[in-house]
Amino acid sequence: MCRRRLRRGRARQPGLVHAQPPVADRQEAVAYARLLVRRAHDAGLAVGQKNLAGFDGTKVSYDFAVAEECGRYRECASYVRHYGRRVLAVEYRRRDFRWTCRHVGARLPVELRDLDLSPTGVRRWC
Repeated sequence: MCRRRLRRGRARQPGLVHAQPPVADRQEAVAYARLLVRRAHDAGLAVGQKNLAGFDGTKVSYDFAVAEECGRYRECASYVRHYGRRVLAVEYRRRDFRWTCRHVGARLPVELRDLDLSPTGVRRWC
């Protein structure tokens, strides 16, 4: 089992905490993810997979996925296959946002954001 310390970062919104595991390989990453998910669920929190379209995070009990640029790289279907409608698609370029809205916007929430995710930056939904 992974025993490395969790690097906790400050989320860009008050009340949210993001965690990025300091792992060395895939097996350790999966073990660490299971540990984080179990602890979060014990605390009554939902946990989401961020990116990595080819990974089925439901096998470690992630509750949802945040899929950055899944439209740009044509990966949204991979997330939908595992999570159904529990996917948030985030695009950073307007042309990718328009494409993603046309192709998956009726099924998934799609957001256009600025790369810095600043509170006053670009924020649109389709």
